[in-house]
Amino acid sequence: MSTSAPVIRTQAEMTELADLIRAAGSFALDFEFLWERTYRPIPCLAQIAIEDDVWIIDPIEGAPLDEISALVADPAVLTIMHAPSADLMLLAMHFGTRPANLVDVQLIAGFVGIGAGQSLGTLLDRVLRIRLAKTESFSDWSKRPLTKAQLGYGREDVLHLFDLYRELTARADRMGRGGWVAEEHERRYGPDVKILSDPLDAWRKVKGQGRLNGRERAVLQHLAAWREDEAARRDRPTGWLMQDRALVDLARRRPKDVRALEATRVGERMRPHELERLLQVVQGAESAPEVTLPPAPPPEVADRVEVLGSLGQLIVSTRAAASQLASQLVATRGEIESFMTDVVLSRPPSGQLSTGWRRELAGDALIALAEGRLALRPTTAPPYVEEVPV
Repeated sequence: MSTSAPVIRTQAEMTELADLIRAAGSFALDFEFLWERTYRPIPCLAQIAIEDDVWIIDPIEGAPLDEISALVADPAVLTIMHAPSADLMLLAMHFGTRPANLVDVQLIAGFVGIGAGQSLGTLLDRVLRIRLAKTESFSDWSKRPLTKAQLGYGREDVLHLFDLYRELTARADRMGRGGWVAEEHERRYGPDVKILSDPLDAWRKVKGQGRLNGRERAVLQHLAAWREDEAARRDRPTGWLMQDRALVDLARRRPKDVRALEATRVGERMRPHELERLLQVVQGAESAPEVTLPPAPPPEVADRVEVLGSLGQLIVSTRAAASQLASQLVATRGEIESFMTDVVLSRPPSGQLSTGWRRELAGDALIALAEGRLALRPTTAPPYVEEVPV
């Protein structure tokens, strides 16, 4: 095993490596990128391993990344990664790629008693007793030449992923969790999962919209979609183009002409042709269907669900701990309350707690709790609470 990694800078070298990966049938992958002043992340480095052989791909010095994109999209090639969500967004934004055969070692760790959201360093230490020197965590990966320390850091990020994947998978299989792991990978990275959001859904993440009515929210929907498209066109962060509070203010005011638009804080900073385009967006939204939120449950139901949510969270956390599962993988507090609301309102339960292993592990118990067929009693021994059939 080499203690250094060759740096790939040309198409020919990248094609040769891609052929090696396809012949091997699997590879480990990680990216280093900058994502501060642009809409799309700027890829600065890609690290690839086949078993314990590592290569560094340098796109800034000329190595193309389209071969890597094609490998991730190839169902015949297994891609091993750690917490790949941001990396997958990079590939989707630049190449339209979605993974076809991917495993996430961070995700597997949550099913074998190690916990959810663990860093690579923590997993390597706890699973393989390998400690990484994370001295380059805040490195500027866009600067050249790369230092010896940066190259070493990049190499370490993928060097042990094969061994980590094998050990975690073996543990999951021994615990009978292989099916659960596969189901969760399908839920997060499967063909039906949207890696990039539809611009028309961007309004959902806009802060401060709570008091908008249905018509105003329709305007917000179209303004937020315009902001996404314009930010992508200019390759600038959405917040650089327009802040959330400005979008909400425009949605509430719904300016009827350029003069009304010029009177807003947004209008003070925009050129005439930009104002005209923004006005077109607002006017187009006036004839769009209203965007309404689901009605809030009656106060008495909301109060009951708040109490049930706390008790339900205890059930989820204790059952997850007993099964050596990360409770975050089972359900969040919001998901528990949504599930409980369905039960209290006598609706068929929806959401991930209603199906699969989550239903078996906790969903049925939560239904029994909401229907008064299950109670909780404090105890003097861990986990200090027990379930009592009623």
